[in-house]
Amino acid sequence: MPPAPATPVIERFVIPDADGYSEFWRRDKSPVEPLELAKLLHALRKVAAFVGRNAGEVVWSGMAQDDATIAIDPSPILGCYPVPAARTDLVVGLTVHQAYLRTEWSARVRELALARLQPPPQYAYKFGLFLDLCESVYVDNLANRSVLGHYAEIARRWRVENNARRLLSPPTLSEVLHLWWVFATDRDPDRYRTRWLDPWLEDLLDRAAFDKFYQAPFEQLATLVPALRTQCPAITGIAERVEFRVEHYLALWKTLLPRIRFWIGDSGDRFMMPSEYDENIATEDAERKAVKATIVSYAKLIERALPTKNRDLTEQVLDNVMNAESVVRVEGSDILMPAKDLVDTALRRKLEHVVRHAAQRTSAFNRGLTSGKIHSRRLYRAHTTGTVFQEKKNEYDLRNDVVLLVDATGSMADPARWSRAETMFQTLFMAIQAYAKNARLFAYNEARGACRISELFRGGRMHTVLPQGKTASGEAIIATALSTRSAARRRIIIHITDGASNWGCGVAEAIAFCRRRNIGLLTLGIGCSPAAKQSLRDEYGKLVQFIDDLQQLPPLLGSLLNYDARH
Repeated sequence: MPPAPATPVIERFVIPDADGYSEFWRRDKSPVEPLELAKLLHALRKVAAFVGRNAGEVVWSGMAQDDATIAIDPSPILGCYPVPAARTDLVVGLTVHQAYLRTEWSARVRELALARLQPPPQYAYKFGLFLDLCESVYVDNLANRSVLGHYAEIARRWRVENNARRLLSPPTLSEVLHLWWVFATDRDPDRYRTRWLDPWLEDLLDRAAFDKFYQAPFEQLATLVPALRTQCPAITGIAERVEFRVEHYLALWKTLLPRIRFWIGDSGDRFMMPSEYDENIATEDAERKAVKATIVSYAKLIERALPTKNRDLTEQVLDNVMNAESVVRVEGSDILMPAKDLVDTALRRKLEHVVRHAAQRTSAFNRGLTSGKIHSRRLYRAHTTGTVFQEKKNEYDLRNDVVLLVDATGSMADPARWSRAETMFQTLFMAIQAYAKNARLFAYNEARGACRISELFRGGRMHTVLPQGKTASGEAIIATALSTRSAARRRIIIHITDGASNWGCGVAEAIAFCRRRNIGLLTLGIGCSPAAKQSLRDEYGKLVQFIDDLQQLPPLLGSLLNYDARH
């Protein structure tokens, strides 16, 4: 009897929607539904933080929310865990879109436009739809200025497809506005004029209706695109940008209304929609309520699984300063980006030599070996086991714990300056960490009115932050010292900056604190102008040194470590 054929070996599993932009950066996942929803929500909050300071906190629809939150519909991602990358890209795009609407005061635009126009009831729904799509065009063009535009495009396509499935017989205002949204936000800057149709869009629309009804409205809507794409973002003040958009929306609506006066808005237009569509709306509402009920049932589990919010260090700083009235809010932060490897190999070798010279050497012997150097006291074993050899190993350890604190505020925002600073602190830290396993690397900047301190070296990987905001050096030094307490060893804080503190309690409080706690403090000024050097000398006195060339770093580090070893 011939043997049964062997079952073919499954070499890999094909996961639908596994390809996506987020597959590159999202690594913290879980197959457990509440935990995965919490991890993804944490990632979305980080993305929203990059959009702007006033973006608000991201939550899933159904969780506790208020006017300061962005509620994201989780229905596109439910049912498959971990959430595939393609679906993750979608909710990231939805988050980016909503975050830009929040930072650009879109709710205020709607409020002002409705108050000034006061549209009749039969046109109020259409006007609201018009405002929503105009703001969508504006914020998606803002997103296109960065990599976030790729995620916004995915969300835009998803929303256009969903809208196409609910469309009534053409012409409808919703269809023409959604098509204009696609044309006006495309990365081809001329597509809003040419309005060429790709295969994806061809499948969604009625070409006859497109040619017959929508060409004239497209011409009118196209006049608004340059204003939203280039003119409005160039305005500095947020209130002025709001006023600019309101005026242009009202002017365009007056010319557009005569053409679409008798068109249906969409299935939600109660003045124009036939009553037989009420059942479809009720079905959609029931589906949304079911999704919301799922999130409500998991709300406590999701909140519990979310990482704790930024650790507030303000009270600890207040307890250690005399000038408490000037202290600003201080928080720990975990909003980090992977850093490029900018270590200068030649400089690192020189720095390692300096650190090794200042470190304490401990010799360890491994005896009774079959090879190595002869151990004279084991020669009697030569004619028996032959284990007459030994190996000597030198281990080096710094006597102190070294902490690097990097100024990542607005003065460092120039890409060339920040790249030079990254080369310096990465190289210096890696050289120190080779002989001081407890070495730590922090950076501080300002976001949302708080001094934020981030640890850049985690889990054996180097990270970076976005340089921004004001410089609260005093609070940063004190908070870093309080976060790196060590009972056994003396600490040395090496503070790297390019200018004086311009916010908070001041550096004098930090210097006094370090003296009371017997903490060594040295400030390294890099790329400083003559005026900045004088300001730093006034603040730090003898505790500041300046580096105009990275080759000055090895002798400066050697003098610091040797001085600290003698005191």
